[in-house]
Amino acid sequence: MNSNVRLFKYLHPDRTDVLRSGTIRFSSPKVLNDPFELSPHIAAITRHEKIPADVARLLPDLLAETYAEASPEIRAVLPFDLYRAYMTAQSPFMTAVLQLAMQRFTPDLCRILSQKFEELIGILCLTESPANLLMWAHYADSHRGFVVEFDSGSRFFDQRVGPDDDLRHLRKVIYQEERPSIVLTEMDDFSPYLTKAKDWSYETEWRMMLPLPTASRIIGEGPTGIHLFEFPKAMIKGLILGCRMAPEKKAEIREILAGMTEYQNVYCTEARIDDRQYRIIV
Repeated sequence: MNSNVRLFKYLHPDRTDVLRSGTIRFSSPKVLNDPFELSPHIAAITRHEKIPADVARLLPDLLAETYAEASPEIRAVLPFDLYRAYMTAQSPFMTAVLQLAMQRFTPDLCRILSQKFEELIGILCLTESPANLLMWAHYADSHRGFVVEFDSGSRFFDQRVGPDDDLRHLRKVIYQEERPSIVLTEMDDFSPYLTKAKDWSYETEWRMMLPLPTASRIIGEGPTGIHLFEFPKAMIKGLILGCRMAPEKKAEIREILAGMTEYQNVYCTEARIDDRQYRIIV
């Protein structure tokens, strides 16, 4: 992660608990506002033309295992060479059955994967833009909320457990016109699951994913519950208060900042409406 990238989170005015408790929500794809979350087009589990080679490669070990599990009586009347010759002769039929099964099972697999992602994966959505009018409207209660700037170089944002860990660190979202189409056995990385429609490109999003069951606190049940993860308060760099934020809410937030040593160096500014242009100055 490039620590020079500035990353922000839009929040509802009621979410001052983020500041008080040092916890933030990672949300299941099920509760996010894009129905295409983590849903690339799965064209196939594997390519049909590869199945004959896969059958030929896997068949010897499979035959040896299944023959070893047969009863002594069967093995006494059916020598392994005869068993292997018979089963090998059936490989074209087995290939055809596998091809048909793959074709029919792929839609079911898509549904199963989607369900598992909803149950197991939590997403934290951040943005490079703290002055986007639509995001202030949609995610900060029509400019009554606030924006938090996080230190993108914090160790919290890189919790990878290995070099191939695609979840536990910040990743930049990819925007394109069409859904990526994948063959599962040919996936090299998780990028198809980090791709969204170009309509969302104004969000300039970065995201991090963590397993929902590892949340520090869970309110409610299932994927629609609220999964809160602890973070070091020191990774908050600043706050931008919405141009419509109520005075009492501004006072509350400034009191929180003044009362916690972790926030002594946190900047706090107020967004204001530009006099001439359709823009917010932060």
